[in-house]
Amino acid sequence: MNNKKSLTALVLMIILTIPLTMQLTQTTVHAANVPVYLKVYASPNPVGLGQTEFLSLFFTKPIPNVAGQYYHGMTLNIVKPDGTNQTLGPYTADTTGGVGGIQFVPTTLGNYTIQAFYPGQNITTGDYLLPTMSAPDTFTVQTEPVSSYTSPPLPTEYWSRPIYATNYAWAQLGGNWWGLGKPSFTDTGGYDAQGNNFNPYTQAPNSAHIMWTKPTAFGGQPGLPISGDQESQYTSTSILYRQFEPIILNGIIYYKLYPNVPTTVTSAGGTPGWAAVDLRTGKTIWTKDTNDTLVFGMDMNFHTIQEYGTQAFLVAAGPPVGSGTSAYNIWQLFDPMTGYFIANITSVPNTVASGLVETRDANSQGAVYIHTINSTGYLTMWNSTLCLQGPPSAFNIGGGYSSTIRPSGNINYTRGLQWGVPVVTTLNGGTINPALSISGRTNDVILMRSYPPEVATFATEFGADHAVEAAYSATTGDLLWGPVNRTLPKYHEVSMLAIGDGYYVEHDKDTDEAYGYSLTTGQPLWGPVKLPGNSLSALERGGAIAYGNVYIWDFGGYVNAINLRTGAINWTYVPPSIGYSNPYGVNPIWHFGSHSIADGKIFLSQGRMYDPPLFPGANKLAINCTDGSLVWSVLGYYGREPSAIADGYLVGWNSYDCQIYTFGKGPTDTTATVQNNILRQGESVLITGTVTDQSQGTQDSDRIARFPQGVPAVSEASMSSYMAFVYMQQVKPTNTTGVPITLSVIDSNGNMRQIGSTTTDANGFYSFEWTPDITGKYTVYASFDGSESYWPSLAETAFAVNPAPATASPAPQIVLPPTEMYIIGTGIAIIIAIAIVGALMLLAVRKRP
Repeated sequence: MNNKKSLTALVLMIILTIPLTMQLTQTTVHAANVPVYLKVYASPNPVGLGQTEFLSLFFTKPIPNVAGQYYHGMTLNIVKPDGTNQTLGPYTADTTGGVGGIQFVPTTLGNYTIQAFYPGQNITTGDYLLPTMSAPDTFTVQTEPVSSYTSPPLPTEYWSRPIYATNYAWAQLGGNWWGLGKPSFTDTGGYDAQGNNFNPYTQAPNSAHIMWTKPTAFGGQPGLPISGDQESQYTSTSILYRQFEPIILNGIIYYKLYPNVPTTVTSAGGTPGWAAVDLRTGKTIWTKDTNDTLVFGMDMNFHTIQEYGTQAFLVAAGPPVGSGTSAYNIWQLFDPMTGYFIANITSVPNTVASGLVETRDANSQGAVYIHTINSTGYLTMWNSTLCLQGPPSAFNIGGGYSSTIRPSGNINYTRGLQWGVPVVTTLNGGTINPALSISGRTNDVILMRSYPPEVATFATEFGADHAVEAAYSATTGDLLWGPVNRTLPKYHEVSMLAIGDGYYVEHDKDTDEAYGYSLTTGQPLWGPVKLPGNSLSALERGGAIAYGNVYIWDFGGYVNAINLRTGAINWTYVPPSIGYSNPYGVNPIWHFGSHSIADGKIFLSQGRMYDPPLFPGANKLAINCTDGSLVWSVLGYYGREPSAIADGYLVGWNSYDCQIYTFGKGPTDTTATVQNNILRQGESVLITGTVTDQSQGTQDSDRIARFPQGVPAVSEASMSSYMAFVYMQQVKPTNTTGVPITLSVIDSNGNMRQIGSTTTDANGFYSFEWTPDITGKYTVYASFDGSESYWPSLAETAFAVNPAPATASPAPQIVLPPTEMYIIGTGIAIIIAIAIVGALMLLAVRKRP
């Protein structure tokens, strides 16, 4: 029903917009009685009893282009099948001269008549718009419901972009990765400014299956004479140097290319530019030679009386202009499809931080909101839609912003500033020192915090005995609560760890304790909660909020899930011992933005940055957000950046070999053959075939050389170790198992039936022997139903069974009487005697001299 309403409303909007495009600006003012023409329309016709009928009123043209002039006082009369009347309204028309989407639910079968009335009005030009009424219109209500459009169901086979525009249900598959959240020391990379790297709009892989890999720099061991050890790999673990920071829009990964030797733009004089890579295949779509740095991407919905739909942009920045407090940036807008330059956004403050994605307003979903505190101490909100709307146009009655988005030329950043409010500076008569700064953001609340250091250090490792906190509305700038003074343990390090779902969580690193607060009121809710962990847990930690929990992971390898409402620990992931593989005895979990959450799973990266060693055995962990169970893990050192998740794929960058790894469900190919396709009844047939992985990574030169018969599809239990063998030069596992195959036939009677099942071996091969039970032609189907790692595939072949040859009847035997048998026996004896005599005579002749 919702789809139906949306579609109907859209059609009506189009109808109502048509007169607008023919509007001419009034240039002559004069008083006159002006006739106007009113129409009424009902849709659908017929309609089912109890279904919604949409009624519309509209004039053939809007009121002349005068600010604030709209048709007023229209009413709508409905005559029901029993002759009774119902009046709706009064209504005021929109700028197009119409009122659309009036909903009426009929409760009686039969014919309804509708008619619209307008009382007339004076307008500011001095003219008088004459009263009028529409011609009547009718619609019929019937017993049978009228069907509405149904979107195709979610795919059960491999799919790719673009998603067809009318596949509305598929929108839930197509999450993007905005790059609006900037972890420490990055230009882009995170999902958005909430810092949770939570993408609720996409599926995520349920296995370690690799789709493809792609190098971004020299990686791995250089080779002798450089010794092979845990510190000699091509540089790949420094947070201070850029490596791979992805944005994903419409199934395309955008990232900046960096020189193999880590540099900055100023020291190197330039960078290699950008790459746009297909998410599903890893194939490069385009590259761009530019020094600009990608900042974020956006899909921005736009709905006005003039146009509707979504526009996509890449936003990049060049080197700062000027220095000190007067420095600013210039953003550039680019077309994500081609890399083509569109427009500049000038005078962007250097203090601009990460942004939020609008998710609720149907007319501006995808808009980017950026909150900053400017040099005058004002909290401001920048709105991308406000900034990119052009100046007023003739089509925008009443002035204001344009009804189109056509950015071009130079657009000042300040055009997008929606509001600014002064940040509170005092508490109980004293000055808040240091000044309140943005500590966390959600689409509802901006959390402000002042936490002074007691000992001057690099950061607040030795904090004061208090912090001041306040909250502002993220949409209006209103002060929601505070400022309040929080009493804290002196000389501790207490940080705001995660924010979202109406809560925020602070954590005392020294004691490994967590505290929960209401984001809407600022009230303490629970804590301190002592977290399970080890001594290493106190070194570093990170956190994120999703699904009603806060997830806290630490350098000791522990992950704890705390219920946001109660403060109860729901589950704890305990790291296994890994012996002498590294100095810690467990695999630590890196904390700077290395997490991602989607589809009920949290993806965490084992390892560490900065300091040596680059120890072996680190993994990407996929942990069930509900119960803490390990869904899958795979070898790799992915701590450099948060792994982006979109369209059901996870994209990570592996420090072990400096390659992009993309995980997700891949296509397969199933084959089927029979050794003898013509059988005799009673003979058996041998059906053989393979199931192979057809992901793009299996088609590169390395995989083709190593697996000339194709990379086999393997079981879920074998996936992680087998992917390490296929893509990471690890030892081939000896316990690899294959995938299940179902064999079915259509026999000569046209009956479809399953004849058995089998499993492929470690090489992807299967065989199945079967004895047909009737004669005639058989079509054989070998089907692989798919798994968490693979999409399904099907193969078919055929054979025929001929009837068995007829068995020859034995000759009849004649039984003779005893006398005849004697005569026959005597005759045989005589013949034998003659033969013996003949043989002796021949021998005698040969012996003569």
